[in-house]
Amino acid sequence: MIRYIILTLFILFILDADAQTDSVKYSFFVAGHTYGKPGVNNIGLHPPLKQKFGYIKERPEIKFGILTGDIVYPNPVAQDWDEVDADIDSLGLPVYFAVGNHDMENRELFESRYGSTYYSFTFENDLFIFLDPNIDAWNISGEQLLFLKNTVEEYKEDVDNIFVFFHQMLWRENNNKYSVIYPNSFAGRAGSINFWSEIAPLFLSLENNVFMFAGDFGAADWSDDFMYDSYSNISLIGSGMGEGPGDNFVVTNIHSDKTVTYDLICLNDSLLHCFGELTDYRLTPQKITSVGNATENIKVYPNPTHRDFTVDFTSPFGKFVTFFLFNPQGGKVFEKKVAANSKVSFAPVIKSGVYIFRAEIDGKIIKSGKLVIL
Repeated sequence: MIRYIILTLFILFILDADAQTDSVKYSFFVAGHTYGKPGVNNIGLHPPLKQKFGYIKERPEIKFGILTGDIVYPNPVAQDWDEVDADIDSLGLPVYFAVGNHDMENRELFESRYGSTYYSFTFENDLFIFLDPNIDAWNISGEQLLFLKNTVEEYKEDVDNIFVFFHQMLWRENNNKYSVIYPNSFAGRAGSINFWSEIAPLFLSLENNVFMFAGDFGAADWSDDFMYDSYSNISLIGSGMGEGPGDNFVVTNIHSDKTVTYDLICLNDSLLHCFGELTDYRLTPQKITSVGNATENIKVYPNPTHRDFTVDFTSPFGKFVTFFLFNPQGGKVFEKKVAANSKVSFAPVIKSGVYIFRAEIDGKIIKSGKLVIL
């Protein structure tokens, strides 16, 4: 009888696993800042990304890829794009580009090879839109804005999901909740941009679920490696590579019931899912409640560090903040009350790796970010 029960449970487990696999209608991967480490002109794409081509090929549900900008080294020449094309050919999948600021340092070359930098297509009843914020200082304006409005209007009633790709972190403002997240660069950004005034409202009015991806992440110790949030019907995803320990890309899975899930893939760890679930990193209003100009007045350095770091802060904090460290899976590994301008030592049990730090006062988060322990 026991053997019969065990056999039945095993069969049910296999059937459930197969059902979960069968529920994926198709997938695609998204990779940002794929030229890799700043100051290093690789032959083609970032080597750790190319090392994951085998993994991508082993997943037949992945139908194509998307590179979300800074695909090539600054001031690109034809050879740089030849090398990228050769890498893509070796992957054997269609790959689409959302251009970054470095890619557009030779706009004429890019357009002569690949055509317009903003465009759209449909796949399996989903709409894919690619934008170029480099044209107008991070604004989507003029003919590009007209293209966007017309595309959304044409397809909104007929498609299920809408996916939008661009390089820059357009949703960040210094006075909104995304100010705690840092992209690689603010190069070329106007003092004010029209994401929240014109672009987001265009999608918030829809019944479709909308997914926006930015790729200017993960290339420096001051920038975040990835981020996730959702706002009404819009999901916001940031991802990138180049700095090292936090390098990543995202596989997006579209299921037969139209729902969307993500696989956050590590590039520099033997465990593919070393960072855990992307959606576990969701920002919420409670997680980023600010205290005065807190995020401007607290610093954690050096970063990366070995075993000791300094937490430097001034008013409006008072005498102490509580400092936390979390592993990529969200588990708390360190907590300590920290005085102003004090040095903090880690317990010996904390291993090398990428952690999320958080500083709180009275239960309100005043600073969060990535801390790399060497």
